[in-house]
Amino acid sequence: MHPLIQLCLLVAFALAQPAFAAPLDDANAAYQRGNYAGAETILLPLAEGGNAYAQYRLGLVYLEATGEMRSPEEAAKWFESAALQGQPHAQYKLGILYVNGNGVPKDFVQAYMWLSLSTRHIAGSGSEAVRQRDLLVPRMSSSQLSDAKKLVRTWRPVKFDPDAVPQR
Repeated sequence: MHPLIQLCLLVAFALAQPAFAAPLDDANAAYQRGNYAGAETILLPLAEGGNAYAQYRLGLVYLEATGEMRSPEEAAKWFESAALQGQPHAQYKLGILYVNGNGVPKDFVQAYMWLSLSTRHIAGSGSEAVRQRDLLVPRMSSSQLSDAKKLVRTWRPVKFDPDAVPQR
């Protein structure tokens, strides 16, 4: 590849990151202020475009919002979309939803899988995922535990599919 083209590509990638970071920072600030509608407005196009972090944050918005905007089912959809791409915080949150049957059916096999996967990449808070996962073990049959461990071993992240965007 021509050195000038390489330089142009390098500059383009360097400039693209701040352009993406600014809306996420704005969304995070709105979320922290409890302005869930404002955070949703910023996050939704990014999430629909496949940004796993935006999908995770959008899941948090729907999980923690109040009133009509609160939707554990919608949160689960966005957490799942991010978790399937390997976003560890979304994997953790999705696991907790499966433990409690909040927005998804209660499913200890899925909960164990998502919590286990999240522990691979979350430094520090990973111990909470381990603790939550280990609390499930006594509640699971040996068959369920075996199935869950197999899912963990064979799991691979998937590329985002814009046609599979959760529908409102």
